[in-house]
Amino acid sequence: MNILRKLPLAMMVGLIFSAGSAHAQLSGNGIGGDFGMKSGSQPPPGFYLGYMAYNYDTSRIVTQGGQEISLQGSLQAWAHLATIWLVTDRRILGANYSAMTILPFNNLTINAPRLDLTTRNYGFGDLYVQPINLGWHTKRADVMTWYGFFAPTGSQAHQTGLGMWSHELAVGGTFYLNEKRTWHASALPVFEFHGKKQNSDVRVGNILTLKGGVGKTSKQILDVGMAYYAQWKLTDDSGLGLPPIVQNRLGKNRNFGLGPEASLVLPLKKDLTRLMIFDIKYFFETGTVLDTKGRVLVMTITFKLL
Repeated sequence: MNILRKLPLAMMVGLIFSAGSAHAQLSGNGIGGDFGMKSGSQPPPGFYLGYMAYNYDTSRIVTQGGQEISLQGSLQAWAHLATIWLVTDRRILGANYSAMTILPFNNLTINAPRLDLTTRNYGFGDLYVQPINLGWHTKRADVMTWYGFFAPTGSQAHQTGLGMWSHELAVGGTFYLNEKRTWHASALPVFEFHGKKQNSDVRVGNILTLKGGVGKTSKQILDVGMAYYAQWKLTDDSGLGLPPIVQNRLGKNRNFGLGPEASLVLPLKKDLTRLMIFDIKYFFETGTVLDTKGRVLVMTITFKLL
């Protein structure tokens, strides 16, 4: 059995969180870089614990016309996330039911494209809960869909949270390009919408993020390929107290990332009931408009315990 076909866990660990996101006029909770190869695949039934380290490094802002502005200073946004994911044998509409939660600890949340933020000590970010995740598996494709939400448990004053409830809907797939399932391509669109910020009538506009990758599986344990993401602001932010870059209505931002990814599965028991999965991705941002432009490093380690 192809282990990696059903274990895209490296892309699972970071899923979505509020740390370091700079990809909006006003930022949403969704980021690029957490998903990559096999982004449309749910893992097999089991109990999983994961850890992800995420770094966003930027020193440039790109204007509406594509001009890069290099300002004095830079940002180093870090996040460390603990993930709990339970995938069950229970079937809904022929799909396996699962649920997860993510506990984020980060040093900075970027509310809008800017470089003059002060990095503080780590604090608890905005909690993510995914109460329903459904996964289907066929011979040549996997399909996954979910609903999730962010609770404003981080601090706006200390720049560890965005101070709003956010919701997301996603549906995507992983497609196997040959009969042996060694070549694969994936795409996962995620739609994000928001409530008003706390103690304000400001509401962040809707955001669409596309995540995925293309790769090849070797010896059923190693995946190597290219990962990507693309993010667009679909609607304007609204309300009083918007920062100048939003008030000026210069246009809607967008950002794209592309880079290498490698994922390794190590069996801890011969019957595959216990596994360790390590994944690393590195993205170069390009095609940026009205946003910060930087690089993203994502490292994850996941354990299947049952």
